[in-house]
Amino acid sequence: MQPVSSMFAGDLCLPSMPPNAISESNRGTLDRLECDLILIDNEQLSPVDAYRFYGYDALDQPFWGYGVEVARMDNSSEIFVLMRRDEQSDVDLSLRWMLLTDLYSRKQAYLFYQVLDTEGPSEAAMHESLKLFRDVFDYAVDTGWDYETRLEFYHSYPFEELLTKEAVMAFRPVLFGCPAFADIGYDVPECE
Repeated sequence: MQPVSSMFAGDLCLPSMPPNAISESNRGTLDRLECDLILIDNEQLSPVDAYRFYGYDALDQPFWGYGVEVARMDNSSEIFVLMRRDEQSDVDLSLRWMLLTDLYSRKQAYLFYQVLDTEGPSEAAMHESLKLFRDVFDYAVDTGWDYETRLEFYHSYPFEELLTKEAVMAFRPVLFGCPAFADIGYDVPECE
């Protein structure tokens, strides 16, 4: 973990890339989000099943979280997912790279572990968050966000407070009104 002075929040420690892993670029993330949104709009992909996962942390404690970025191993088919862990009363939210094979969708978590995700977002809220992420990454492409800035954004995004579509829609102008987006040179898309 590396400490950085954050654009979005106070000082935080961000995970280093896994050795020999190649992370998505801003453009790659934007393209993935646009493709996933098309599949979601065509009802071929569930936003919650694609981005909300159950896993075990380094201390073998179960947790729910959000897959926010992908990295591929060089010369391998292994895929890492950057997980944004849910904030709990006894554990701070955190970011951690995990193998995709070690993560479970809501459906898989229930089938394999009889665990229900009772505190996660609705399908509509996750869909709306992905639209907001698409607009953020449109900005990230234009302004050249680096790895640390992307991770700061993921760390600071208030997933736990945005459990309904209406909450995400109300958060949109707050997000784009924060200092991190002060130099945005174009109109931010309104909610659909």
